[in-house]
Amino acid sequence: MSFFRSGVVSLIVASTLCGQAMAKTACDTASDGQIEISMKEVGAAIGYMWGHGTLTYGGQRYPISVKGGGALALGSATVTGSGCVRNLSRLVDFEGTYWTVGGDVAIGSGPAGIVMENAKGVDMSFSGNTHGAHLSGQISRLYFKIDSF
Repeated sequence: MSFFRSGVVSLIVASTLCGQAMAKTACDTASDGQIEISMKEVGAAIGYMWGHGTLTYGGQRYPISVKGGGALALGSATVTGSGCVRNLSRLVDFEGTYWTVGGDVAIGSGPAGIVMENAKGVDMSFSGNTHGAHLSGQISRLYFKIDSF
């Protein structure tokens, strides 16, 4: 497959995934947690992300960190946004590895969306903005950690 076709396919996948993630971000504030995240992302076929943010759950705010990577990313960008954390019955269930499906498209700025779930059944949907020169339509693993209890 040519580089051009690969780019077009990635663009279509990224746009679709962004829309799916953004459509799922309405939180039920009574039972859902909320996250705010700022991440850096770099990629040259394989991408790597790292960042920090805040988890709001049960009326408390917890500092969190995130790192990980996946396939099909090109460029570098800063991603900021927010989302919902669902099926979180205990705070300790938040930490761990999340399988993610997401994408972003940016030359300057653009939308980003990620849908993710961990082995404990906790799922998150995240939407935000990307700033930089970046294209991704990726499946990745991100590790989330609560920095202090």
